[in-house]
Amino acid sequence: MFSKAWTLMRIRGIPIRLHISLALVLPFLAWSVSTNQLPQLLRSAHVPAEALTLPASLLGVLVALALFVGIALHELGHALVALRQGGHVKGITLMLLGGVAEIDHEGATPRQQAWMAFAGPLVSLLLGVGSLALSLVDGLLLDLRAALYIFGGMNLALAIFNLIPAYPLDGGRILRALLAARLQPMRATRISASVGRVLALCGVGFALMLPDPMLLLVSVFVFLGASADEAATTMRLGLAGLRARQAMARRVASVEPSRSLSSVARHMLFQGASAAIVRDAQSVRGVLGVRDVQRGPLRRADEVLEGEPVWVHADDDLSEVVGRIQKSKQSGAIVVDDMNTIVGVVTYEDLARAVALRGAADAPGVTPPAPTVPARQDARR
Repeated sequence: MFSKAWTLMRIRGIPIRLHISLALVLPFLAWSVSTNQLPQLLRSAHVPAEALTLPASLLGVLVALALFVGIALHELGHALVALRQGGHVKGITLMLLGGVAEIDHEGATPRQQAWMAFAGPLVSLLLGVGSLALSLVDGLLLDLRAALYIFGGMNLALAIFNLIPAYPLDGGRILRALLAARLQPMRATRISASVGRVLALCGVGFALMLPDPMLLLVSVFVFLGASADEAATTMRLGLAGLRARQAMARRVASVEPSRSLSSVARHMLFQGASAAIVRDAQSVRGVLGVRDVQRGPLRRADEVLEGEPVWVHADDDLSEVVGRIQKSKQSGAIVVDDMNTIVGVVTYEDLARAVALRGAADAPGVTPPAPTVPARQDARR
């Protein structure tokens, strides 16, 4: 997702990255400031544009850059609270629709989740109030006062927007945390995601009536993000307590990196395999699933593999396995036993099947059978 991003700096060990999509929104934002917000501000203050020291276009660029510094600080608010709570922050990426903090803090309590989500809007709120207050100080250059006023207003708008209870916005995450304090985590996620989708559809309606392309884009992003986060969370929670061996596919094809995808597909079909491990005499390259072999019959197996292979043990918790697969660029994980021998693979299709079976097994009125063989003994068979 963030492959086209460049690391700008590190704060507390957290890489701050700039995504290539930022090049699309920065000019638009600078143009909007210089042609809309700045002239409106000057007109309301009865100040002629000629009173500015800098050209309006340059002032627009500076405000746009400052806003993304504010967005970086917003995301740092999330990240620093997560670090303080014992979580792990992979990085912060500034992109088309703002910023994304990649945080791994699965063990957070609902209270911790709520504070972590609220930290970002709180930073934006403080930036907004502080900038607006500074813009009222006498003796400042007109350019600086105007820039501070616009920057402050943008940060206040950012704080208010993110507090809308539309999952996966910060307000939606706060709503989910509050619900999780009283409900099962999966139900809390589904309710907050449903609220997010409804609010996103309302946003689409307003965007079409105005019309407002940016509001439309953000509303679509919120709708898709709510569905994607709900699916990922449902899978993770649905797999908690299960082991890798309970979902792994044991019948797996083994193919050379130089094989074409059509050849890999034939090999999988012949063996009745749902996945293939790509390997040569020296090393294992990774896993190919059904979707991978459909990416062009003439392409080689090693051309579609990305990243390093994911290795898991047969006794590893599936909720942790799915997290490791999601963080990688692979389509599945390779499962080994106590002797470090490959015994199968776990792909997204295997995980989806395990979630479905878990849901059916845990249906009301179903009494699970008592276990007769310890998990470790079963893995060695």
